[in-house]
Amino acid sequence: MISNHEIPWFIPVLDGADSEAVRQTVVRGFVNEGPENRAFEKELTAYFGVPYAVTMPSCTTAIALTLKALGIGHGDTVLVPAVTFIGTASAVRLAGAEPILVDVDPVSFNIDPSDAARRVQKNTKAIVPVHLNGRPAALPALRKIALQHNLVIVEDTAEGLASKSGEGWLGTLSDAGCFSLAPTKIITSGQGGFVLTRSEAVRDNLIRLRDHGRLSRSSDVHPVTGFNFKVTDMQAALARSQFKKLPARIQRSREVDRLYMEGLRDIPEIIFTPRPENGGYLMWPDFKSKQRDALAADLRAQGITLRPFWPALHNQPAYASKEAYPGADEASREGCWLPCSPNITDEEIGRVIDTIRRFFGENYKQSGDMSREHYKK
Repeated sequence: MISNHEIPWFIPVLDGADSEAVRQTVVRGFVNEGPENRAFEKELTAYFGVPYAVTMPSCTTAIALTLKALGIGHGDTVLVPAVTFIGTASAVRLAGAEPILVDVDPVSFNIDPSDAARRVQKNTKAIVPVHLNGRPAALPALRKIALQHNLVIVEDTAEGLASKSGEGWLGTLSDAGCFSLAPTKIITSGQGGFVLTRSEAVRDNLIRLRDHGRLSRSSDVHPVTGFNFKVTDMQAALARSQFKKLPARIQRSREVDRLYMEGLRDIPEIIFTPRPENGGYLMWPDFKSKQRDALAADLRAQGITLRPFWPALHNQPAYASKEAYPGADEASREGCWLPCSPNITDEEIGRVIDTIRRFFGENYKQSGDMSREHYKK
């Protein structure tokens, strides 16, 4: 019998190995940024095949400092998609620049290159495409725009850790890529993130910005202005422990998405937009429905959390705009993420599917992959 316990949208999963990694750091007594950070950065460069990695307190901080490391600041503007977590736009302001909102493709949910080209201004210096939920942004088209207007590209890969396109790892295909290790991501260090880059100059600038303007903590000489955005070794130790779990979690993410699609794709009111190919994956299974809000309320009443997409940025008070963003409006109005914690069971997925089918008035088919028994272990 399927339990009626609550099924959250997403919760982080930590285990004894994670606890031991943090404990060992505490026992050693050095909890500031140090050897665990350096070890994690080395692991990242080896895994992604790039020469430089720099740990950061968050992806928002990573984007802001990367923009500054590339010389972008006061008086400049930066193109960002109108559908993204608000931290993307806030990072631009943290760097001292101003975001220009760009419409998104309502199918991929990513920045629309044609609208991006239209919105470039004389003081535009960068594009920050978001690989929303692991779907690759249209980087080839964006590169043409960047080349034409002498712009840099900083990939917001907060939701695309170890997802790929035909060109390679997301976050390694431009001037720099910024990543998140927040609690709702596939692996977590509580809060945290990092930057990947092939530029030694960007790496050095990031280190100076992160640590009071110096490249080495052994020096008391501060040649330029920097700040304190260091990451503790306790966070880095947790990140390293979680990083070992990444391949298995990606495999499970693909399985969870497949089960949801098998159980729900025959419902006319639900639209599953194309999934990433070439080694990509969705961090959170998603779909679109014009009845999303009513469905979410029905599921919530039964202890299941369906996570709606964020409000489009032009509808947020902090970034309000009267310009038209039809793709962003559609995506933010209809898009949602299904429950997908790393430890979600097939039985729980079956309960979610069953509840959604009842909402849409579909009879649960008692054969093949559609059977409730298929989801029981």
